[in-house]
Amino acid sequence: MKNMRTKILIRNSICYGFRRIFLFFIISFTLGQNNLPPNELVNELGCGNCHSGVDQSEIINNRAPDLSYAGVRYNETFLFDYLKSSQKVRQHIGNSRMPDFGFSDGEALALTQYLMTRQALPKNRTLSKVKAKKNAEGLALIHNEFQCTVCHTLNELGQAKSTDLTDAAVRLQPDWIYDLILKPSAYVPRESPMPSFFSEDNKADKKNIDTMIGYLKGVAESKNESLSSNLKQAKKANPGASATIGRDIFLSQNCQACHSMSGEDNWFDTHNAPNLTHQRMKTPSAWLTQYLKETPPIRPNGFFPGTGSRMPNYHLTDAEIEILSNWMGGAVSKTKLPDIYDFQSNKVERLLNDFLPCLGCHELNGQGGKIGPSLSNVGKRLTDGFIKMAIEMPHMVMPESIMPKTKMDPTILPLLQSYLAQRTSNGNIQYLNLLENRPYSTKNKYIENCAACHGFNGSGNGFNAKFLPTKPGDLTDKKLMGERADDTLFDTIYVGGRIMNKSHFMPGWGEKLSREEIVNYVNQIRTFCECDPPDWSNN
Repeated sequence: MKNMRTKILIRNSICYGFRRIFLFFIISFTLGQNNLPPNELVNELGCGNCHSGVDQSEIINNRAPDLSYAGVRYNETFLFDYLKSSQKVRQHIGNSRMPDFGFSDGEALALTQYLMTRQALPKNRTLSKVKAKKNAEGLALIHNEFQCTVCHTLNELGQAKSTDLTDAAVRLQPDWIYDLILKPSAYVPRESPMPSFFSEDNKADKKNIDTMIGYLKGVAESKNESLSSNLKQAKKANPGASATIGRDIFLSQNCQACHSMSGEDNWFDTHNAPNLTHQRMKTPSAWLTQYLKETPPIRPNGFFPGTGSRMPNYHLTDAEIEILSNWMGGAVSKTKLPDIYDFQSNKVERLLNDFLPCLGCHELNGQGGKIGPSLSNVGKRLTDGFIKMAIEMPHMVMPESIMPKTKMDPTILPLLQSYLAQRTSNGNIQYLNLLENRPYSTKNKYIENCAACHGFNGSGNGFNAKFLPTKPGDLTDKKLMGERADDTLFDTIYVGGRIMNKSHFMPGWGEKLSREEIVNYVNQIRTFCECDPPDWSNN
């Protein structure tokens, strides 16, 4: 009987092992599929320039304007207004458009101030100072003489094949307009039909251009005054906004994925948003459709935490949403987690509040960290099958996430999975303000995994620290760190804060990081505190 029981245990263990291996290969195959098939709308919107799993756009970089000389091209008042509420300016670029990033006044102001510093004109171009005066004669030149309204609209005249000249002097600086009209080939794509009528050496041509610009300035006068007033109010209300912070915001939103910008290194080597092929196993179709319509925040401070990247709103039409939903193919999960009772839910909440590390990174019912997505609506956002796998095998199904695997009692695991599957609140998740939480690049393992709580230099002032009930450890504390042996620091990182009777919201990293990596983190701590371990620990 004893031998039979042993054989059964061995057989069950082998079967369980084979099931795990089979599941590993199924998931690996699913996540390792080729990119989603080409799609014309996706190409025009440039989805693959931020998301992985999609081919990068072939056309968006030609359609998005070069921002290297934004400071001499655009009016500051227009940029500030446009960054707060973007509208389609050019009618000849198909479905491509500038999306809405939901910038606050301060964020838009800082980004505007940065863009105004960018003044690298194309080679061999310099701007002349234009002193065009308000006049009425320019309309005849624009509409009749040079027939610009064959492509442009102006005061409800003409055809909307390109930009509306009614607000040209709202958007653009007179000096730049002059040079654009004089030599359009220096600024517009080669395939643009905009002709060149004028010679740089002809005084009559110069007079005609001045007259046209003077007319456009008069048309834009009233709106320019209104936008100028708005900008002055924003500057008064946001004294902390600066071009330096604006540069970080520009880089944080991966603007160079679409726009050219000379002299700036991109924070993101390939992408700053999720792999879209995963939607086929990750999100229900109904949620995906609603998300594309509203694009509410999911990750409060960036896909890579701390970078501050956001999913912007493209204000898609119903037809466009249907196209994208069908193309991504939201998941239909065959896994159904069982419902649990109130008593069991209360038990899980007690564990989350007092034992498990989840709320160190995730918000739930208004409490918890801002590193990962909210848990308040996870049952609406993710399929039951993905919830189950994300907890059991986070490194496999979310390979780019910093989320470490947490070992837990096997009787607790199914309760936690079912509890999360029942969280379907709409929630009120907001992006963190980029002035108050300055974004940063995560091209460094310590910054990627630890800076959100412990800060850049280990002082415990990361952006997530303010959302935790216990302040993260100050790794620069020479006295305290000098009392800790290296193996004590190693164990704390490996198992988590509870082993040192510290906050359980610090997770254990032993299931994610190699021992060598953890040793490197211990050495990093020694650098922060500028201290050695106690002498007794070396004996």
